[in-house]
Amino acid sequence: MKLTGWIVQLLLLASGCVCSLERVTHNPENNVICPQALNCSVRDTEPITPLDVVCGPVYVCSLAVKPTLCCQGEDCKPCLWISIQLSIIPDLKDEKDRDTERSEYEEESSGDWDSGCVSIPDDTSEGQSKEYSLCEDQLDQATITICYQPAEGQQEWCKRVDFTVTSVASRKLLILTLVEYKDVAFGRTMKITVGSFAKSLEVEINEFPTLKTVCSLPDLKDIKQCKGPRIFIKREKRVVKVLLADEDERASEGLSLCVKRGREGRCSLMPNNIIPLESITYCMCLQAWKNDSVRSEICPFEQNKTEFNANVLSNMSVSLAHIKTNDGEPVLSWNLTAPCRIRAESWPCQLEADGKCTEVEGFRQKCCNDWTENSTVLWASGKFVNIRSQNHQQLCVMLNVDGKIVRYCQHPLERQYWSLLVLLPLILLCLTAFGVLLLVNKLKWSLSEWDRRCHSQGMQDMRGQVLLLHSSATDPELVCKLGQLLSELGFRVFLDLWNQTELGSCGPAAWLHSKLDHIHKHGGKALLVLSPSTLQRAELYWKIAVERQSNPATYSSDMLASALGCIFADRKKGCGAQRFVLVQLDFDELPINEEHDMPKLLRGLLLYKLPSQSQGLLMELCLENPTNVSGKLKKMWWMRKAQRKLAQGVQNILSRVRTDSMLTQSDLPSLDMEDTEEIIFLKNEQH
Repeated sequence: MKLTGWIVQLLLLASGCVCSLERVTHNPENNVICPQALNCSVRDTEPITPLDVVCGPVYVCSLAVKPTLCCQGEDCKPCLWISIQLSIIPDLKDEKDRDTERSEYEEESSGDWDSGCVSIPDDTSEGQSKEYSLCEDQLDQATITICYQPAEGQQEWCKRVDFTVTSVASRKLLILTLVEYKDVAFGRTMKITVGSFAKSLEVEINEFPTLKTVCSLPDLKDIKQCKGPRIFIKREKRVVKVLLADEDERASEGLSLCVKRGREGRCSLMPNNIIPLESITYCMCLQAWKNDSVRSEICPFEQNKTEFNANVLSNMSVSLAHIKTNDGEPVLSWNLTAPCRIRAESWPCQLEADGKCTEVEGFRQKCCNDWTENSTVLWASGKFVNIRSQNHQQLCVMLNVDGKIVRYCQHPLERQYWSLLVLLPLILLCLTAFGVLLLVNKLKWSLSEWDRRCHSQGMQDMRGQVLLLHSSATDPELVCKLGQLLSELGFRVFLDLWNQTELGSCGPAAWLHSKLDHIHKHGGKALLVLSPSTLQRAELYWKIAVERQSNPATYSSDMLASALGCIFADRKKGCGAQRFVLVQLDFDELPINEEHDMPKLLRGLLLYKLPSQSQGLLMELCLENPTNVSGKLKKMWWMRKAQRKLAQGVQNILSRVRTDSMLTQSDLPSLDMEDTEEIIFLKNEQH
């Protein structure tokens, strides 16, 4: 029979197969039932060439496959009960024996369940021996093959059955029974092929009933696979917890849970087992399952329709659209989304100025019979055709759901008042923002004007006066740039490099004392720029004045020596920190990480490192100390701006000094090489 014929026959007899599904007690280890006349053994063989192992005088008359439940207690598994009708071809000595054998063979076979082998082939024993090959030259050995092919496209696999043929076996039909579990599952289709020496394959296509169909049979409901998980509902204050347990009272591990919008709805997996109370509806159903078991389903809120009907109404929504037909007739189309398949009555109404909605007669209709559902929403739609109204924008839809009437409008009348409530706060917000901008701009103008007036010559004394002191070995350009920065910030700066004429007329010591007296009278400070030479001179001054008890002025009388003398005199009086402040530029790597690294003469004086401590230095130099809020805000604004300018200016100065230093160092090797070559040349000339 052709493969298509088997499929048609299978479809026609599908219902009969389900009704005749049997449950038998079977041990999976005993999967071969062999006739007593044969000694059988089963083993695996390759599916590529299964017919190559077929041999011996055995002929497959027919094949029958029956789906069965093979059980051990309540644990039942799907299996295939395969019955193969075999005929052993006798080895006849002469024609008379062959006629007698055929007569006996037909009498014995006439009452059997299959008539595929009611007669022995007409070939002689000599011709018959040519049609089959001996199994390892043994007349009493025979082999057939059985192959299985799942319909899902999985790999085919085969088994071979080996027989030891006896003289008794050649006198009647034999039935070999195989019980197969491998790749057998509920709802799966399996193709079984049996081959013998005649190479005429017997094919059977079997479709096992689905688990749902099996569990619908009354006598099979008690099997393990038909006992789905049990679902429990636990209500708390604001949520509902769904608890699951399988048939062994174990925890819900490995169980799956989904929720449905009614019994006919589609099931959507739940991310967890907690449902907010406001999301509960009377049509909500729950399904649970584990692995290959059937699904358990409960609808626990069906009897609480009154309690949860409010949740259904609050989660309903209707969208309206005004369209026209091809004939130009006006149509009011509506689309209803709801968590349950409700039954309602709908009609259009005209919204009046007083808020009432008057029914438009002649358009009442029942809804909703045709629902559409996807994974997120459940909806139904309808329309009112040829509806006339003076103002289509004020047409609404009324729904009567279980006696509760709700109204849905595309442009509700109340929205006019809502717009005023929204518009007034927006106007106030804009006015407030405009006022804040005006205030900020006025404050900026006031601060800028105050800053401009403070930069004038008459207002510089308010910021403070500064005397800038340095060593003669310090780069003059660097000191001048620093003095210029302080001057731009509003300070009055005195620097010897800018007063050479006055310095030459009165001398360094007299000029220094006059400026110190001047800034001290006006509350200013003297800034001493530290450098390696300054530290060495301070250390040497201390040794001469204290340890040697000599007058350091006899050794040096320049500006730095005079300044160190003033610091020494103030130190004796205990007021050295009142007039002098130390400044260190980060460019100079000085060995003064801690207080004890500082020369003894300079200990106790305030030290500021630029540009990192620019704000601290400005706070020290600035004389302003406002008492009102406006003055404090102005000083804070100026301090922030001045600190940024001083730090950036010092950083630019240091960057330029570093660049010049690198260029100077790169020129030194070439100069040294030239000097060396010149010295060697002169020495050679002398010799």
